[in-house]
Amino acid sequence: MNWKSLTKWAFALALFLQLTGCALPGFLSFKGTKLDWSEVTLSAAPGANQNSPIAVDVVLVFEDEMLERLTDLPANKWFGARADLRKTFPKSLSYRTWELVPGQNIQVPGESFGSPRVVGVLIYADYVAPGAHRLRVETLKGPIVVRFENQNFDVLIAP
Repeated sequence: MNWKSLTKWAFALALFLQLTGCALPGFLSFKGTKLDWSEVTLSAAPGANQNSPIAVDVVLVFEDEMLERLTDLPANKWFGARADLRKTFPKSLSYRTWELVPGQNIQVPGESFGSPRVVGVLIYADYVAPGAHRLRVETLKGPIVVRFENQNFDVLIAP
């Protein structure tokens, strides 16, 4: 069987499974947007988080239902529930964790996230001050910078 025939069969199988309501294996899934970051820079300003370390999670979400669940979840609840969520829904999300001290910059190569198809990406930061401390990342291609200030953070498109 040549490559062209194999591709046609794989596409036909994927279409059949989708039409019959069966879940597609991850490698055949066409849902979501392919993550293609070249670099993610995590940058804590001097004095960030009232001059305290900041735990940061970048969460890749693969299913719409999980994205809905996480979209309203504040950071303090995320950090308490993340291990249980990963165990209970291992195919719905994955995350990477860092801890930054004020004034620190961490450059993470985009390849370390892979290039999965995601329905959304969220970043949670464990700040001392009250608040949601959660952002949805809209930029899924190229370099991004996550800038942590004293009481909040934002995501910027890197130059």
